[in-house]
Amino acid sequence: MTKYYPEYLEKMEELQDPSIRTCAYQDRTVVTQTIMYILQLAYALPISILYLFVILKILKAHKSEQMFSDAYFKIYVLDGVVSLIVVVLDFGLTRPLIYVNPLCYVFWNWFPKPTYILTPYLFGFNYFQFAKIFSISLLSANRFTCVAYPIWHKLFWKKHTNHVIIVSMVCPVLFTWQLAISPTRLDIYVGEALLGYEKVVPFVRTTLFKLVVSFAAFLFILLTNIKTYRLTKKFKNKLKNLERSLTLSTVVISAVFIIYIIIQAILLIFSTSFLVENLAFGSILKKIEFICNDFYLMSSPIVLLIMNKRLRSSLFKISPEVPQNTSNTRQSSKNGDTVKIIVKSPSAKTLTMW
Repeated sequence: MTKYYPEYLEKMEELQDPSIRTCAYQDRTVVTQTIMYILQLAYALPISILYLFVILKILKAHKSEQMFSDAYFKIYVLDGVVSLIVVVLDFGLTRPLIYVNPLCYVFWNWFPKPTYILTPYLFGFNYFQFAKIFSISLLSANRFTCVAYPIWHKLFWKKHTNHVIIVSMVCPVLFTWQLAISPTRLDIYVGEALLGYEKVVPFVRTTLFKLVVSFAAFLFILLTNIKTYRLTKKFKNKLKNLERSLTLSTVVISAVFIIYIIIQAILLIFSTSFLVENLAFGSILKKIEFICNDFYLMSSPIVLLIMNKRLRSSLFKISPEVPQNTSNTRQSSKNGDTVKIIVKSPSAKTLTMW
């Protein structure tokens, strides 16, 4: 039952009970918690490898295949890179501090006082979490304009995709700069180590920034998803198969973000003291949050590949079947020196063999 964002640690300052501020577990064991981390790593690692494979394939095919030159895939690669960085940072330090109990003692001995050594990590982790919110919002915006304003969509994204991406990468700095200048502290809580920060600028609250950005993204994605889905159903016969599948995939991916934000809102309703007194209830909420968080970060390639046969065939180089009603033209010389076979098909390129 842990929330490893800085705003959670702001609430934890009120918890001075020595029984809470300890690296010793109360109702859990080192083995079970370590196994939980290994199980999470067991699904995160192969999915992340698949995600990286899809990103690399898109980058490789970007110039050679017209399908991947669309602005959507440029934004998708951005979203994928941001997601993978968050996953690496999360499973690289944040979750080990939560689940691998010996690390609690090690880091508590190393960093008993606030330090700037861990500041780059805390800043980077929060920066890319904000960047993820912006990148998934861009995906939703791209699909919405595709079905709502198709002509303007092509003109706008062809001209401004790079500009929009730059803005989406700069904006997170506006909400995380205070972390970059603040010393990071280690808070221990019933066997788990959490990273927080000492406020250098008292009136700046990461909690407020995260709430405002998340709520704005929640409303934007919710409204655009509803409108996009309705328009997709209405014009399903007019949209290309690729456009329709990409749009529906984005709707599904964005819906996971909406669920994740709802879980975050539920967690904010309950005070830290209440969650401490009701460990079982808080633990269930945190497990749900972890599942939503992981699905939110890593579901994109799976959803995209499942819902798009053409994309799946292109990425994995699956050759389409040749229809049975192809017309064949054969030419051969009597001498047998040269044999030329031309296979013509309405759905396949002309193949020439000598």
